[in-house]
Amino acid sequence: MTAVELASGVWRIPTKPYDLINSFLFEDADGSLTLVDAGLRGGDKKVLASLQALGKNPGDVTRILLTHAHSDHAGGLHRAAQATGAKVLSHDREASYLREGKPPRVDPGTAGGRLMMRLPGRSFAKVEIAETFADGAVLPIGGGLTVVHTPGHSPGHCSYLHTGSGVLITGDAIFNVRGLRYAPSMTCTDVRQNRTSALRLGELDYGTVAFTHGVQVSAGARQAVRAFLAGRPS
Repeated sequence: MTAVELASGVWRIPTKPYDLINSFLFEDADGSLTLVDAGLRGGDKKVLASLQALGKNPGDVTRILLTHAHSDHAGGLHRAAQATGAKVLSHDREASYLREGKPPRVDPGTAGGRLMMRLPGRSFAKVEIAETFADGAVLPIGGGLTVVHTPGHSPGHCSYLHTGSGVLITGDAIFNVRGLRYAPSMTCTDVRQNRTSALRLGELDYGTVAFTHGVQVSAGARQAVRAFLAGRPS
């Protein structure tokens, strides 16, 4: 699949079929691009193919942001950074995992979490982090991209609100796979914190909600998220 336009200068890039894993692309007024996430190992190929389809060059990507340091988001990061020459940015609590190429420990209080820690294939190539940021930072991307720290899926997990277009990227705080749902408990560092921090997403103002897992919601986006968080059918 090729890039899906969410708003002017904002695209979703599916790196796996059926919208199972998504990256995102933001364009600045000067034509420079910011990539959010790089998918699994090999996801960089999907990103580069989408850039070509959009008439863009790899060198147009000047920044890569991460929602969090899991292999389905950072697996293609090293090669994407090499191919584009972009600097990599993350939340300051997530940077050490990306530098080490190892995800944070998942919640050992769940049977699934204990199983997950024994499974192979969770690591990814190390990457240098050029800059870190904290909750509430407004990054100079496409008119302003606000960092919304939503920990629990990982310690430094972030969602991003693009004020210029009204697009919210939830990261893995909320999935849209067969409906809105939380990330599986076996993938979280703190299951309770994951659900508590996701409540922040219902307080924000946006017109489109986009997910790193699943297709975006453009009609009644905020109402759908708030209904889900309140435990009501959307």
